[in-house]
Amino acid sequence: MDDEWEEEEQLVVVELSGIINNDFLTKTRGTCKILDIDSEKPMIQVGQYVFAGEYEDTLGSYVLFEEGPQKGQADSGPELKYMCHTVKKLMMQRVFLTEKKEVEISSGGGDSGDKEDATCLKEHSN
Repeated sequence: MDDEWEEEEQLVVVELSGIINNDFLTKTRGTCKILDIDSEKPMIQVGQYVFAGEYEDTLGSYVLFEEGPQKGQADSGPELKYMCHTVKKLMMQRVFLTEKKEVEISSGGGDSGDKEDATCLKEHSN
């Protein structure tokens, strides 16, 4: 069996909506947890915020550049190097997750109410 890992890098343009605190990305240093990125409804957690969304076509193309070291004069901007372009973006809306309560199921007759364990998380859009 082959013990080597294959690493693949993908760049995704993400638009986050429903954020109150605009500097939360600097506090979390841009790290996030992604669930089902290849599905129709991926989810992302950035710090304490959770987002759900879907892929959409863009108007035109998004062009991504990599920022290089600043060369020349101090008042000139950083050197930009082309990385890639895309015509898709991931539109994410903030959602609020709540724990489902234990549900009691009645079979209609008698006192034998079976309890169903519903510890799944349910999303609520803002």
